[in-house]
Amino acid sequence: MSPPNWERDTARDIAFYSALVGEHGISHRALDWGSQASQRLRFEVLAGLGEFSGASVLDVGCGLGDFWLWCRESGRNCDYTGVDITPAMAELARARLPGVRFDVGTAQQYAAASFDYVVASGIFAKREHEPLRYLEQQVASMFDICRKGLAFNSLSAWGPQAGQGEFIADPLAVLDFCSGLTARVVLRHDYLAHDFTIYMYREAAA
Repeated sequence: MSPPNWERDTARDIAFYSALVGEHGISHRALDWGSQASQRLRFEVLAGLGEFSGASVLDVGCGLGDFWLWCRESGRNCDYTGVDITPAMAELARARLPGVRFDVGTAQQYAAASFDYVVASGIFAKREHEPLRYLEQQVASMFDICRKGLAFNSLSAWGPQAGQGEFIADPLAVLDFCSGLTARVVLRHDYLAHDFTIYMYREAAA
């Protein structure tokens, strides 16, 4: 069971993003991204994890399905599942992209399943209560259900000062935690000054 403060953070996030969806509809603003360009740059970095074409991919914090669209446009035709904690996001994604699977919930609900790759973009930015511990729990859960690799990003303590209410992580502290789960890890801090991505691979991956 999640600590009560984590549940309050989640409830606050759902309310926050539901309001943005109601205000902006299908737009990067509904996801609180600064620009569509920065959103798509993060997608490109996440996709550097591996060969997504023909692979099964779970997109945690899928929002409105933009990563699926980006994969299709870039020729990465994958067996895609999106999941988001915000029901309004999943509902609009389903209406926008009929036939694509969008669930409501978290990575934990797939404990009995597995995917070749798991990706997560922007899911830690608004956490307030023990945010690093929350990140570690979520990363461990996501890594448990990937067969080949996991990629996730976070705002970085190495970059400019974060906005009000934003969680920024120390990349080396996160890398240290991830290296305890697998020795095959990559830290990328080369694409935006205030953002980093970590790739984690299964030891037996080809």
